[in-house]
Amino acid sequence: MVKEHSLEVLEYKKIIKMTAARAATNIGKEIVENLKPVSNANYIKDRLAEVTAVKSMISEFSTPPFGGVRDIRDDLKKAAKGSVLATDAISRVRSTLRGVSELQRYLENIKTDLDPRIIEREYQVIYDLCSDLKSRPGLAREIDRCINEYGDVADDASSKLKSLRSKMDSIENSIRDKLDSIIKSKHYQDMLQENIVTRRENRYVVPIKQEQRNNFDGIVHGQSASGLTLFMEPMSVVRLNNELREVRAKESAEIQRILQMLSSKIAQDEEIIKRDLMIITRLDSIAAAAKFSLDFECNAADINQKGIIELKQARHPLLKEDPVPIDLKLGDDIATLVITGPNTGGKTVALKTVGLLTMMTQTGLHIPAAANSTVAVFEKIFADIGDEQSIEQSLSTFSSHMHRIREFLAESDESTLVLMDELGVGTDPEEGAALGISILEKLQQKKAVTIATTHYSQLKSYAYTTEQVENASVEFDIETLKPTYKLIMGVPGGSNAFEIALRLGIPQEIIDRARTLLSDEEIKVEDIINELNQERNRYQKLRQEMEEFRNHEKQLKEKYEKMIEEQQQKHEKEMKAAREEAEAIVEETKKEAKRIISNLKEKDFSQRSEIDRAQTSANENLKELSQILESENEKEKEKIDPDEFSEGDQVRVRSIGRKGEITNIDRDKKEAQIQAGIMQVTASLADLVKVDIPDDNEEKQLKNYRVKKAQHVSPKLDLRGERYEAAQFKVDKYLDDAFLAGLNEVEIVHGKGTGALRNAVEEVLENNAHVKDYRLGRQKEGGMGVTIVKIQ
Repeated sequence: MVKEHSLEVLEYKKIIKMTAARAATNIGKEIVENLKPVSNANYIKDRLAEVTAVKSMISEFSTPPFGGVRDIRDDLKKAAKGSVLATDAISRVRSTLRGVSELQRYLENIKTDLDPRIIEREYQVIYDLCSDLKSRPGLAREIDRCINEYGDVADDASSKLKSLRSKMDSIENSIRDKLDSIIKSKHYQDMLQENIVTRRENRYVVPIKQEQRNNFDGIVHGQSASGLTLFMEPMSVVRLNNELREVRAKESAEIQRILQMLSSKIAQDEEIIKRDLMIITRLDSIAAAAKFSLDFECNAADINQKGIIELKQARHPLLKEDPVPIDLKLGDDIATLVITGPNTGGKTVALKTVGLLTMMTQTGLHIPAAANSTVAVFEKIFADIGDEQSIEQSLSTFSSHMHRIREFLAESDESTLVLMDELGVGTDPEEGAALGISILEKLQQKKAVTIATTHYSQLKSYAYTTEQVENASVEFDIETLKPTYKLIMGVPGGSNAFEIALRLGIPQEIIDRARTLLSDEEIKVEDIINELNQERNRYQKLRQEMEEFRNHEKQLKEKYEKMIEEQQQKHEKEMKAAREEAEAIVEETKKEAKRIISNLKEKDFSQRSEIDRAQTSANENLKELSQILESENEKEKEKIDPDEFSEGDQVRVRSIGRKGEITNIDRDKKEAQIQAGIMQVTASLADLVKVDIPDDNEEKQLKNYRVKKAQHVSPKLDLRGERYEAAQFKVDKYLDDAFLAGLNEVEIVHGKGTGALRNAVEEVLENNAHVKDYRLGRQKEGGMGVTIVKIQ
């Protein structure tokens, strides 16, 4: 139950009006305008889910079509009672039937484009809502055949109507021919006032001068305002006009029959059309809420029935420009919140923001706050805000507040939200403060969730010393003498009156004297506030310094890691160049040695045995040098024969120190799948050995590998442009790397396109042991073109 007064002071109706303005149909506007906060948690969750789904539809595709849908409720009632509908009413029905068909096509196109799992996950609530839509294409075609685009009964509505209208045209042509001959005849020129043909009393006539009345053979059907002109039907066309009238009567009867037939068909489908109208206009009301959510950057709040309110980056939607967002928490250990601070500092806005956003949530609307905000569902919401005097009851400001608070105290319980602005104001400050404390105590006894704003120091002290009561304040900048509108939880606000007065030019001696006049209690409260503010400022300064230190540390870490990586790359490059140079020298030496020995053999055969021994010695030295180079290459990268391993072998992955069993070998790629405990690893055959290592060393190497791996594995994998199977292989390999790197969440970019790449990715994710959960990206993350994966 939300009192009408609370709806007014929290400006709820303005939000409803703004939302209704975004509806496309009159009935949709009407549905929104009749919305009220409810306390059924399941109902609220369903409504929020519907708005979320349509919001996603609008963002990813377009706004659902509602053009042509009319308010035909009265037309349907008349048809059901047997009344004959006019052509404009039947045209409205036809337009609505077209609107239903357009919406069905829109939903069908989305369903065709998307994977059924996406439909079920993202849009099922909307497809369930629209499942009973039953367009009546036969009725629509029949109306189209009988009623033209101008809203008139078409000639082809029936063969009889077409024949009658053809006959009418023929008669009218004959009448015009006769009248044309009269007005062109010299015999009648002196009698005619003008050479024109016109109509009076639905009969064709010509204008005759008054004085020529007796000379013209015809029937008078009227005269001009001056009386100088008579409109006479020539006797020669009387028969034709009579015949035309008879045919017109038959035409009218045939039109009435056709309209009766169409009205009867509409009456037969009245229940179906009425249900379609209800569904499509309800969807329109949901779309209006979704548009409001998009326009004001809103989100669906999490709801609870435990009195917990946790607003994050909440903004009042009626504030112009860029309102300062507030963070506020209430419930659990905090049942009552006392907000203090200077006038125009934002206390009332904070109070209204909580109340309004709670009402919006309980209506099924998104709220302008961060996505992880939480709002409680209350049975009752009471608000006493503003300086309201009642002339009828001759009540003062104080009396008006007390009159309203009396109702709150009588009706509040554990499912009540109470909002009170300037509690205790309008009377003696000491008495007002004492009364305010007593009211808060009573509401706390009733377990109501309460927020109150105040200036009284005693209330600040009460909040500071009482369990389940928390202080909050709106920040004020003493230097600029302006409020910042930030809400600070846990800290009471000072009045700042002395500081403001001093900066505005009030002499110091007057300020000092004023301080001496404060009571001990007031001084104590102000001292507490100053101490808390000093602690808060010190904490903020320390936090800022810590953030700067962390940023500096992060920069240094990145710098040194980059330097180490560059040195490693430089070392590897130099070693590779040295090896290549050494190999080239060995090969050149071999060639040179062969050439020299060959020359020696040709020149001196007497020393052949010595030459052979020299050749043998040189070959041995070259062989030894080659072995040394090969040994060095083995240290960098062992050359493994793919045939050395087979499935079932127990191996160790050198780079991570993990032992496991080979489950599959791809000899073309020289890679193997290793099952190492619960982990499956894809490794190069060159990285495998058949030698076991102790478990403790294995874990140490794994940690070292993860640290090293984390430096090189990106949290994002871009697959755009890849083919289906290649993409799946990359995803599988990337998930192994991400797991080994210790990443908790990664982003896979596959684009929207036809959805083929997305399907390829989801097939891998469904079967990969490292995947804990996955979802499509939100609008700001890339929408349906991105999949977010949680790694376990």
